[in-house]
Amino acid sequence: MPCTASTSSAAASRPRTRTRRARLAGAAVAACVALASVTLASAQAPYEPPGDQVMIGFWYDSADPYYDTPSIINQKLGNNVPVFQLSQQIPLPPFNYTTGAGGAAPESLIERSATDAAVFLTIYPTSFEAITDDDFTELGKQILDYQDNLNRTVFLRYAPEMQGSWMTYGFDPVGFLQSWTSMYTIVKAVAPKTIMVWAPNTPQGYPYGQQYTQYSALSAANQALLDTNGNGELDAGDDAFSPYYPGDDLVDWIGLSIYYKGVPSDVQNTLQPDGYCASIITGTDPSDNSVITNWYTNYCANKPEKACMFAEAGAAYHTNHTDGVSQAALQQAWLKDCVTSQTMLDRFPRIKLYMQFEYEKEEDANNGDKDFRDYRILNVTDVRDEFIADLASLSDRFSWAQSRAPPTSISSAGAPAATNSAGSSVIQAITATTRPRPTTFPSLFGYTSDGTQRAEWAELGVMVAAGVVGAWTVMKTL
Repeated sequence: MPCTASTSSAAASRPRTRTRRARLAGAAVAACVALASVTLASAQAPYEPPGDQVMIGFWYDSADPYYDTPSIINQKLGNNVPVFQLSQQIPLPPFNYTTGAGGAAPESLIERSATDAAVFLTIYPTSFEAITDDDFTELGKQILDYQDNLNRTVFLRYAPEMQGSWMTYGFDPVGFLQSWTSMYTIVKAVAPKTIMVWAPNTPQGYPYGQQYTQYSALSAANQALLDTNGNGELDAGDDAFSPYYPGDDLVDWIGLSIYYKGVPSDVQNTLQPDGYCASIITGTDPSDNSVITNWYTNYCANKPEKACMFAEAGAAYHTNHTDGVSQAALQQAWLKDCVTSQTMLDRFPRIKLYMQFEYEKEEDANNGDKDFRDYRILNVTDVRDEFIADLASLSDRFSWAQSRAPPTSISSAGAPAATNSAGSSVIQAITATTRPRPTTFPSLFGYTSDGTQRAEWAELGVMVAAGVVGAWTVMKTL
């Protein structure tokens, strides 16, 4: 029934009837307003912050030699970050108790932050063919454990940057769409509150040099999907995203990998052009002003029921090419242009999460050289202080996590005892141990001293011995 209200001119001679109709019309209008409000509210994406607020997230490096944690990040910022990103493979490799490799992501570090921050779990397939339905079911169970037993909101970013052959599963839209559909169906059936994030790579440079022999080697079905402009080949005029988009009914949030690595060279420390991020997401490559696929209009503005994010983002300081501008100048320019810009926030209101890539790593430069790049913004005092000041000046625009005591026990099956030999609280299931531990024995209870680890092994021996004695005693009575 349409939301319209009117009164007939014939009712003018009947004031009581007219009043009654006016009341009915008013009620109809009120009902329509209420319905519209409900519709608008329901159009919001899950976990989307209210109004014009946005969130800052961090993808941190907990490995040797950095050992970064959510608690350290919160302490440095003076605020509780609302979203922390972790990653793992699928099929999930078993945890290696000697090297600390494999196993589930160390979600326990988020528990130790004593906040209600959301878990942002990125899943990298080894290959689509290697994944079974059971693998997706186990992933769903892991997420359900986070949701039900730990009371966490969980974002799931599956097979990101799927357009590129630098990923083992990349440059295969047919395989991606099939795998995404299976993943979505199975994980949502097990853990229906999971927030599904579809996140391609930046359209800059698309099709990333794949248009030659790599494109020719693809199946006819893949070639047909990728040739969006129908000219019989893959080129910069083709849509960088649509061949891989699963459909609105299979996506909750829409992300993008976006970085600044230098213009014109990706091994030099130069300041980024003004409006760098705004240009990229609206269809212009700032390096040469060429036309690229418009991410924001097509996938954010035109999909108001979805929320958008920079799923991983940052500015690279080239530590083995220290000529040019300082790290502070380079990264402050990035933050002021792409994250804490009032203009950026107002112009692109559907971007609700900015995920900082807080890593230092070696990458291949465009010229083939190995380039060591530092994306971290909290390890340089000037960058961190400027970032904190900018956040404070925009305090009403950012949503933060709330403090919450970490759990002292885990009810899920397979969890260890409530405390270890040092009396420390166990705050995550056995499958989420802190890792890696490359030089000492691994501990189910996080980073501990060698003495504590030896005590844990002794406790294990006592428990095993007690179990054997108990079983022997029971058998005697049978």
